[in-house]
Amino acid sequence: MNSLEYRLKEFIQGPDQRAVLLDVSAGLSLGVLPGLEHFNSALQPLLSGLDGLVCSPGQIRRMTNRTRSDAALLVRMDWSNTLRNASFPIPPKSVEHISILTAVDALELGATAMVMSFLLGYDEVIEADCLKSTVQLALTGKELGLPLVVEVLPNGPRVSLPGKAVELGASYALEGGADVVIVPYPGIDSLKTIGSMLSIPWLLKPGSGASFDVECAQAFGVGASGVWLDHTWLTNGSNLEKIIGAVHKSREAGG
Repeated sequence: MNSLEYRLKEFIQGPDQRAVLLDVSAGLSLGVLPGLEHFNSALQPLLSGLDGLVCSPGQIRRMTNRTRSDAALLVRMDWSNTLRNASFPIPPKSVEHISILTAVDALELGATAMVMSFLLGYDEVIEADCLKSTVQLALTGKELGLPLVVEVLPNGPRVSLPGKAVELGASYALEGGADVVIVPYPGIDSLKTIGSMLSIPWLLKPGSGASFDVECAQAFGVGASGVWLDHTWLTNGSNLEKIIGAVHKSREAGG
């Protein structure tokens, strides 16, 4: 087993085991996130249940009290203002996507893996930049033994068929050399396409608490390796510890 495979197994055990990853890195674009005003104390109860925690570079430096059994730390490699909407104090006038770390930087921070966004539905320059960044990070990551996780974000105004956009983004990530792909729920037909297309682990980013069980069952049924939750699951009324336990229980049951 090489170092990349070893690090990958720190947060994704295998095709028949289901990981739960929590992404709290959106503060890079949005500022202090609701529920994370007291960062360490808010996350400490979850660390032993999570398989991975996605942090900004600043956040990962604050995670100093972890044990070996706690969640692996993944670091966000890019910044974008696309998470900001019209209600943001200073709404974006144009779309920006910027790389903020190199693979060497991520390794020096002690990250287990790198995470980047693949933005779809925006100007062609943005999509081309995402593909270029994917290829560059994948190549360097393989040299350093550092996995690359690509999150597909089909949120741009040019997206007319969301399911097909997710399929396209997953294809781009695979061709660009990603080691793991994150896909938002695209509907059962697109899930089947993605499940048959991807030869690497992939995780579902579910839409809401109300549809969580159905979406996860569909994704697991076509080969998903787990779920990817963003920071909103800390404050949307869901019992995150219960969700983590349920996913892991289904993993153990093989169902």
